[in-house]
Amino acid sequence: MAPLSNEINAASSNAGLNSRGNDGISLTDVEVRRNNPTYIKYKWSHHNRSPEKFTVWFRNIKTKEYYKARETVWTSAGQGQVGLGSLNHRTGDYLLVLTKHNNYNKVFAKSSPFEIRNSDFS
Repeated sequence: MAPLSNEINAASSNAGLNSRGNDGISLTDVEVRRNNPTYIKYKWSHHNRSPEKFTVWFRNIKTKEYYKARETVWTSAGQGQVGLGSLNHRTGDYLLVLTKHNNYNKVFAKSSPFEIRNSDFS
């Protein structure tokens, strides 16, 4: 994995998710803010085909497990942030994934990989 940058350009990882243009939601920026506590700030774009709401997940790249970061996000907001509480001190490489509300099998957008370290939980 490439060295972690504080800002991750996620737009390119949205390409090819489906033929309908990600159903109108596309990640435009994902930033790991290593403050105390660490959190993930993200932005997305949308249009008239976009669903009204969606769910945000962390997906562990190695284990392929999903952890719900935020159950309901209103599409019109255009930006949000999530803490690491749902990871329960699980370190590793993750993706931020935007899906149909409460359905991680219907992916709208996903970020580039980023690393969660032990120090992010202190």
